[in-house]
Amino acid sequence: MPRHPLLASTLLGLVLTGSMMAWGELAAQSYFLNGTAQSLGGDCYQLTTTQGKQNGTVWYSELIDLSQPFDLNFTMNFGTFDATGADGMVFVLQDVGTNALGQTGGALGFSGFNPSFGIEFDTWQNGQYGDLIQDHIGFVSDGSVDHNPPTGLGGPVTANANGGNIEDGEEHPVRITWDPNTQIIAVYFDCELRLANEVDLVNTIFSGQEFVYWGFTGSTGGSFNNQSVCLAPNILATGPETWICPGGSVELNVIGAPNSDYSWEPATFLSDSTGATVICTPDSSMTYVVTYEGFCEAQISDTIHVEVAELEGAASATPSTVLTCLVESIELEGSSNFPNGIDFLWETMDGNIVNALGPNATVDEAGSYSLSVSNADGSCTDNVQIEVTEDVETLDNVLSPSAGAFTCSEDSIVLSAEADAGAEFDWSGPAGAEFDWVDEPFVILVQNPGTWELTTTNPANGCPSTSVIELGSDFTLPEVFAGTADTLTCAAPTAVVEGVTVGPDGYTPLLEWNWDNGAMNLFLPWSAEAPEVLLPGTYYLTVMFEENGCTSTDSLVVYQDPEATVDASSAQLPNVITPNQDGMNERLTLYLADDPDFPLLSIVEQYDLVIFNRWGGEMYRTTGAPVEWDGRIQNEPVAEGTYYYRLNYLIVCGEEQRGELFGAFEVLR
Repeated sequence: MPRHPLLASTLLGLVLTGSMMAWGELAAQSYFLNGTAQSLGGDCYQLTTTQGKQNGTVWYSELIDLSQPFDLNFTMNFGTFDATGADGMVFVLQDVGTNALGQTGGALGFSGFNPSFGIEFDTWQNGQYGDLIQDHIGFVSDGSVDHNPPTGLGGPVTANANGGNIEDGEEHPVRITWDPNTQIIAVYFDCELRLANEVDLVNTIFSGQEFVYWGFTGSTGGSFNNQSVCLAPNILATGPETWICPGGSVELNVIGAPNSDYSWEPATFLSDSTGATVICTPDSSMTYVVTYEGFCEAQISDTIHVEVAELEGAASATPSTVLTCLVESIELEGSSNFPNGIDFLWETMDGNIVNALGPNATVDEAGSYSLSVSNADGSCTDNVQIEVTEDVETLDNVLSPSAGAFTCSEDSIVLSAEADAGAEFDWSGPAGAEFDWVDEPFVILVQNPGTWELTTTNPANGCPSTSVIELGSDFTLPEVFAGTADTLTCAAPTAVVEGVTVGPDGYTPLLEWNWDNGAMNLFLPWSAEAPEVLLPGTYYLTVMFEENGCTSTDSLVVYQDPEATVDASSAQLPNVITPNQDGMNERLTLYLADDPDFPLLSIVEQYDLVIFNRWGGEMYRTTGAPVEWDGRIQNEPVAEGTYYYRLNYLIVCGEEQRGELFGAFEVLR
């Protein structure tokens, strides 16, 4: 059998620390005893005595390889109490270890082992488990003695072929065989085949694990019995083929009945040709035939081939030797040209071994890994290397938004992405948010603020690269006050709008004034200068923030007093104008001599002005609207000199005032 690499350290630990676990004749038998189990000598072990609530286990020290067939022969003694005897024993395959111990009572000490496979030898009927009333045998699993699915895998059948009592104090021969090719496990009791079934021990029970522990459990409850097993000195026989290195030796074992005679042919290179165990030291490959009497008086002839060869190791990786974001760990699989009896040791200087069991190791970092293979005595070794690399290359991306926030003027934002060629795209946004494709998969249209992500995945290795962009929102409305203005009169025909305010701070306001007569100004930049109104009515101030496009409106009502009057008796025209664009006396305009700054033309209703040259020829006539003549006719300046005027006007401001003026004036440049 292959030796488990951890076994040597486990056994050494027992020796050095003085474990409380009993260790039955280690040098010859290599069994671990737990609970109430004790050695009886002569390869026999008692699991329970005639006391209640006992629980004992016996475990073979080395793992058994389920990829290889086995044929185990031993005897079982169930005590002498029949009707009051209990509870039975179980042959167990498990991966807990050599210190495993279950529970007392009807569980037969089998409970708690998961995964596991057991062959139950039950001497007490527990109806809830589907037990027979007779002493019986059944295949069970995963720490449960329930014969019903899913843990029941076969039986129950009566232990004795005739259904008789097995608590008779006798040594009952038992044989258990396993064929990994057909996946048939069978049990013989008192030299009769009692139960055989197809069970995939490796894959169904142990999830692909080939090396497991084996041994026996037994328990008592309210009732009890002396329960024991006696094992052959060479319980695990040498298989039909064994391999050794040149110059090495190997122990050949066969299982026979007590006091059986053995005959080996040829006797060449054997230490003894008549023993159950012989030492073979061949200088080349040999085939031996040994004859002997086995259990139940069977005459047996076994053939064992000893292959002499150089030990060669090999290593492979599953699913490959490359770690990626999809393959976070790799199973390194060791092997050798020797079919069994080989120790495997995985080591690394720059990688990381997650776990190692038998020939295999799980690794999760890139590095160089070394596998050492050696035979049982270390006389021949081999070493192989395997390199594990890493591919975690990402295909990066960059996000670009058409705007940084949702506003009154931006109710949707375009997100554009640039990514390395071959990347797989995955867009996501805030909970419940959706998007529309603009140019799949590079451009999307979104309507929700929050966190938007783009993950680009490298399809070659599954490695992601994520870009995140936070889209805010700004729907702040302007706080607008349109101000106040004085009442218009004919004496005060214009009014300044005062106290206009716009908030909050931090924004750039654009203004738009509208009034109810239909005139309108476009949005204009904010100005500290107060606007003037010339007509009564309702004025609307609309403010838009340049940053977010949000608008608010406030209104201002300007009134006019129809009762106000102006004394126009001092109305006159100037006697000289100088239209030379120096800003002084530029135009011929009607004004009040008593109040030259008053805008008299603003209250003139009718205005008939005629200008003559010095020869009496008419040069200019108004159309009825009040004007200020700028010394031009058809956009051409008149010559300097003396000119004459006639003006008829009507002023309406509280009351009608008419006037007619004649006179001369000078045009100087």
